[in-house]
Amino acid sequence: MTAVAVAAVTGVLLWLFLAWSGRPDAPVRIDAVKTAFGVGAGAGGVFALWLATRRQRTLEVQLAETTRDLEERRVTELYTKAVEQLGSDKAPVRLGGLYALERLGQDNPKQRQTIVSVLCAYLRMPFKAPDVGLKGTAARDLDDDPEESELLVRLAVQELLKTHLSHDATGYWPGMSIDLQRATLVDFRLSGCTLAAADFSRARFIGQLHIRGTRFTRQVGFYGAEFRDIVNFDRSVFEEGAFFSRAHFARDVRFTRIRSGGRFEFPRAVFAEGAAFDGGEHQELDLADAQFPAAE
Repeated sequence: MTAVAVAAVTGVLLWLFLAWSGRPDAPVRIDAVKTAFGVGAGAGGVFALWLATRRQRTLEVQLAETTRDLEERRVTELYTKAVEQLGSDKAPVRLGGLYALERLGQDNPKQRQTIVSVLCAYLRMPFKAPDVGLKGTAARDLDDDPEESELLVRLAVQELLKTHLSHDATGYWPGMSIDLQRATLVDFRLSGCTLAAADFSRARFIGQLHIRGTRFTRQVGFYGAEFRDIVNFDRSVFEEGAFFSRAHFARDVRFTRIRSGGRFEFPRAVFAEGAAFDGGEHQELDLADAQFPAAE
């Protein structure tokens, strides 16, 4: 193709030079031929360079697309395998899948919200918290007590969520949202975190709950949540407010030094042992329908 282009350009230039000179003598014709071939060769070189550049660019684009496809396929395979491990009936295998997902999220920021959603979905699965404590559990075979082994896995899930939602941690994943509706959460900790949307509607909090110094950038829902032990929200920030409609607090609650940029409301919430709201800054705090213990 390049040769054809060079020949065409040379022929046109030769005709033009001869027509322009208007002199038929041999020296002029020879000079015209030399000039035409020189210009034609130069034009052909430029054309060849353009073709080579275009071909190289096409190869680079194809290589980038192939590399991206291979990487996406690898990520999909790793994700699928990790999720399958979470469905195992053996606790050590579930733990392996859990940490495989964490590594995948660390290496692939675009997958982080999906992984956080999977972790939340795991915590939303039905679970009957064992009445016995964790002391000595690690020394026994996890398969001997399915309830306690599942509790250990769930505690690991909760810890991973806290690790990657903590704004001061090296592994912080910004902009995450969590959905823990109807989840059973044991000794849940979410202090010092920053996250977007969060929904804890109808969740059961077994053991103490500490969400201190945490920032929620969107409205937070605790509709119908059940808090069975001490609750501490001290110094947390709810930029768009929060609602605790029909929530039940069995023990003392601390909403001290809270900052809320939206409605902070407790319609039909029950405080069995009272609550502290000292030092808060609220755009609108609604305790009108909340139930507090009767004064003695």
